[in-house]
Amino acid sequence: MSASTFRPRPAPRGFGLVELVITVAIIAILATIALPSFAYTIRSSRVRTEANDFVSALNLARNEAITRSRNVTICAADTRVGVPTSCGAATDWQHSWIVFLDQTSSGTPGAFDAADILRSWNGNEKNSMAAAGDVTYVRFNSRGEAQMDSPQVFILKPVTDCRNDQQRRIEVNPLGRFSSMAEECS
Repeated sequence: MSASTFRPRPAPRGFGLVELVITVAIIAILATIALPSFAYTIRSSRVRTEANDFVSALNLARNEAITRSRNVTICAADTRVGVPTSCGAATDWQHSWIVFLDQTSSGTPGAFDAADILRSWNGNEKNSMAAAGDVTYVRFNSRGEAQMDSPQVFILKPVTDCRNDQQRRIEVNPLGRFSSMAEECS
């Protein structure tokens, strides 16, 4: 063979079977480590989003009461079966809540028309929201004050596997101010 006819073989391109198996194994190990943390992040995000929705509903109710110079109420109401005509049970906070123009000035809100509803929100079925006590509504008067004697607390947390500070505590005080804070799961 002469030097002019000898051609070197080109270097092989791509991955061999061994390299591919090792890469897949490393990806599987990393995914196994990351998935539980990712599930925790998703649960935390769901709770935070619903807490923000509830605070925005409180904001809407308070602002509309001031703007319209009349009572506006936010109450637990199960909207899964259609448009409600009255406030629901204390357990309905978990399902949904509505903000409506309240014709009553004191006592429990009575029946209302669909035209009185300003907005409704649906809760996340993977979260649990409950009011401390059997509170079914929060009413704001024309000055933006909540008509209650003592602060009202709402607890929001994941239905399953609540860990660390995934629970949210939303507190409404008689002055109509409210706050949302993370706290340890109970």
